[in-house]
Amino acid sequence: MENQTPSAPKNVQPEPPLQTNTRPETRQCQFCGQIVASNYYYCPYCGKKLIQPPITTLAEIGIYLFSLLLPPLGLWPAIRYLSQKNPRAKRVGTIALALTVIASVITIWISIVSFNSIIKTINTQLNTTPDLQNLGY
Repeated sequence: MENQTPSAPKNVQPEPPLQTNTRPETRQCQFCGQIVASNYYYCPYCGKKLIQPPITTLAEIGIYLFSLLLPPLGLWPAIRYLSQKNPRAKRVGTIALALTVIASVITIWISIVSFNSIIKTINTQLNTTPDLQNLGY
């Protein structure tokens, strides 16, 4: 009996080993020049903001409440988020702006109605005051 060993077929290329990229992508901080990971929001060396962190759902809800409850001040986050490049941030800015405008209109309307009611009450009380000349004064 002959000793036969299986041989590899001819003209077959072995597959290259899988290369895993364990090093994170890096970039240079535009402020201090240090090399940092590309997914860092802040430079660990100088502390400057490298990229805008994503907005959380809780922050989004807070912005909406701020815009509704303090109408004129809601323009600040609205403009801040509208000026960003992130589409989600732009959406948050647009909604905050709309809520601020709606809340401002409602606040102005309530103020006008309240003011007119106060004026009407004062006029009614002034018109029903007894005539002081008839009382002997």
